[in-house]
Amino acid sequence: MWCLFLLVYMPMAYLYGKRFVAPINPLILHLREEIHTQPYNKFIWRKVRHLCAKEDLYFPHLLIQDLVWDVIYIFTEPFLTHRPRNKLRERALETTMEHICYDDETSRYINMETVEKI
Repeated sequence: MWCLFLLVYMPMAYLYGKRFVAPINPLILHLREEIHTQPYNKFIWRKVRHLCAKEDLYFPHLLIQDLVWDVIYIFTEPFLTHRPRNKLRERALETTMEHICYDDETSRYINMETVEKI
């Protein structure tokens, strides 16, 4: 089980850490229109951070849990994106990429997940 988590979440963590944004094309615009109930550019993301479909929410979030997540996000994001602390993020991204490359090399580039190809 740990192997699958590692294979999926390491590349996703790298993309999140890099703040990767795909170029907007007609397919992405169509998907946004199809998936969301209101126009994508009208979302206030702070207010919809904790929304989740009933089917996907196995355990309801406690108010304190949502508050802790908000506090962590509000205070750590600006803190880690300014110099000299963004060096910490860059070092973490380098280490993450080293782990991803090491896993690729040791498995001889045979992968179990499509997500791990960056």
